[in-house]
Amino acid sequence: MIYIIGFIFILFAIWQLVLTWRTFKKLKKEGNKDTSSFIMLALSNSLLFVVVFLVVGISCLFF
Repeated sequence: MIYIIGFIFILFAIWQLVLTWRTFKKLKKEGNKDTSSFIMLALSNSLLFVVVFLVVGISCLFF
C-alpha cells in the first residue's frame, strides 16, 4: 500500500515539474513589463514542491 502512495507522489512531482517548465517557457516568450514581479518566487516555490514530492515519494518506496 505504501508503494502506491510513493508512486503517486512521484507522479505528482513529475506533473508539477511539467507545469512549472511550461509556465516558465510561456513567461519567457510572452512576459513583458505588466507581468507580476512575484512570478519567479512562485516558480521557485513550485520547484521546492517538486523536490518535496520526490523526497516523499522515494522515501515511501524504500520504507
